[in-house]
Amino acid sequence: MATTGGAGVMTTGGGGVTTTDGGVGAALGSVAALARHAGSELRPPRGDGGGLVLRRLPAHVDRVRFAAVCPQWRSAARQGPLPPPLPLLALPDGTVYSLPRSDPFHFPGCAGYVDASGNWFLFSGEDGYFMRDAFSNATIVLPAMSRVRLKYADDGARRPAWVYAFDEALDVRKVTFCSPHLIAAVVSFRHRIRIAVCMPGATSWWSVYMDHWFPWRFDIAFYQGKLYVIDYDQGDLSAIDISVDRNTDDPCVSQIRRVINRSISLRSKFKKYYAVARTTYLVESRGALLMVRRKMHGIVKSAYVIGEEHPVYADGRNQFEVFQANFERSRWTKLSTIGHDQVLFLQRRCSRSVLVSQQEIPGDCIAFVEDDDENNNWYDRGRSSSCKIYDMKDGKISAILPLVLWKHNTVAATWLFPG
Repeated sequence: MATTGGAGVMTTGGGGVTTTDGGVGAALGSVAALARHAGSELRPPRGDGGGLVLRRLPAHVDRVRFAAVCPQWRSAARQGPLPPPLPLLALPDGTVYSLPRSDPFHFPGCAGYVDASGNWFLFSGEDGYFMRDAFSNATIVLPAMSRVRLKYADDGARRPAWVYAFDEALDVRKVTFCSPHLIAAVVSFRHRIRIAVCMPGATSWWSVYMDHWFPWRFDIAFYQGKLYVIDYDQGDLSAIDISVDRNTDDPCVSQIRRVINRSISLRSKFKKYYAVARTTYLVESRGALLMVRRKMHGIVKSAYVIGEEHPVYADGRNQFEVFQANFERSRWTKLSTIGHDQVLFLQRRCSRSVLVSQQEIPGDCIAFVEDDDENNNWYDRGRSSSCKIYDMKDGKISAILPLVLWKHNTVAATWLFPG
């Protein structure tokens, strides 16, 4: 639980949220100074005044500051439903920006993450991987990557349903926090991309489904109780059913089926000195599952030759197309709008749709991080990266945080979504 010390610095036990001079402490000092200047004490807004004030504070950090002023304001912050706060942008060094503000503060608990899912960071420790909630500091330990059970389809007699993979470990590509009882991961195992699931806990086991594998370029999302995986190049969408194994009581993949089949070509295109790279995101919005296709234009440093690697430098041009999954017709339906009060925040690690008001950030837009780490050769290591926003109405791109830049890293910046 958050507390405020004598200096006005908000802390949570065990390496949670702390702030520097430009964070919570400075904000509380400014409020107190204004109160002294006015010759009065801080008093909570009357009636629903607190709710009215909070509704005009889209930044998560501002809501934290509001609640930290005094017990009465903290009580006001807990009353009544509020629109969701805007996401935070986190960098691997622990620097965090609370949109739409551009002043940095520090989450020591997020420095050094290797992956992220929602508000959960993934870390690699001496004993394996663990996940930490960026806001509550809750921590869950994942099974060692060598604690692997191989799950085969139950064919009656051909082979056992479970096989232990001794002396073999998983290579994690992406982890998704589905629920406190289910973690899903896309892994490389035996030279194939496969789905693995587990319950949190060091003594649990990873269950790897062996009767299906995926292409190397993919995205994954947890939607309405199922996992969905999309093939970047073709737009194929597969649904993954999760059940509990009656012999082990562990989660396992019970079925993988194709629900949308090869309806859109999404392959990247290369010419002699020019390239268009494509990447794809899965994101839920207002109960629908969306596929967002991003096209990034760039210049090939040397003449492109098939079969050879060539660094490609992005020239800053991005285009987006949005499609909605139509499960009844097994097809993608192209959308011209995502709604005047919606913004899609995209990142390979985790994408979300967020409700916004026009005063804080324009709706019907797509926010994205330039150096999404799926294409490491695409970015000039010497250039700085940033986050930008694409307007669905006119295709124009602008900066969300104009003064915020960072160096390209092997671990990309990510969005955090407060609960």
